[in-house]
Amino acid sequence: MKKMISHEIVAADFSPLSVSFWKQLPEVFSREGITIYKGRNEIKIFQIEDRTVCVKKYGIPFWINRVLYSWGWRTPKAQRTYQNAQKILERGFDTPEQYGYVLVRKNGWLGEAYSVGAFVHNARTVAQDKTNKELVRAFARYTAQLHAAGLRHRDYILNNILYTYTDGQYQFTLIDINRFHFQNKPVRGWPRCVNLMQPFPDWDELKFFVETYREFTKTGPFLYLRVMRLRWWRNRYSALKHLLQKLPGAKFFSPKPVR
Repeated sequence: MKKMISHEIVAADFSPLSVSFWKQLPEVFSREGITIYKGRNEIKIFQIEDRTVCVKKYGIPFWINRVLYSWGWRTPKAQRTYQNAQKILERGFDTPEQYGYVLVRKNGWLGEAYSVGAFVHNARTVAQDKTNKELVRAFARYTAQLHAAGLRHRDYILNNILYTYTDGQYQFTLIDINRFHFQNKPVRGWPRCVNLMQPFPDWDELKFFVETYREFTKTGPFLYLRVMRLRWWRNRYSALKHLLQKLPGAKFFSPKPVR
């Protein structure tokens, strides 16, 4: 039986990209562009006239998520990225402008998805310079500002925060924002602890980051202890998960590309 393939295209009215680019994106992505990251997902940059565009291709979802995405019970990642970007910018924080997204459906089932946004020039990730104490202090202050505004990046790792340094000031930009939480009150309690433990895998680096964060938020010493205890449990969970992935038959439950 021949598969029926359809493209669901959502592009902002102010998108500078042509209609033909949106309609042909899956085909264009497969044969053009410069790859800057490739794993389960793939990121490419395209030069379209005088504009550099960043396109992220999301792979076929795990079968359970595929059902949830296809039946409308969960929002696809590319769509969430587009929606979250608007909210982050409205709250006064920086993230690359998103022009739109494309969802590819095969016989009604969600396949690949593409998010399209502006490319950030001359930026580095915090991960590249995490030993710079001045940068980490600025990053801790920035994290405190995010939490005070009720914003929480749920994949808050150093590779997902870009920065530039201009005129003695660090400016940060959030990327990979499909998993993001917004609320109308400051982030407190365990959600804050979970967020704080994510950026730094090294214990000493994490301690410096959290202690610096405390300076900007005027929180007590128990915050550091809660974060470190949570990290201890997370490390053991990660070790158990890694062990389970090695069991016979574990690969059977991994998602496979659909052609």
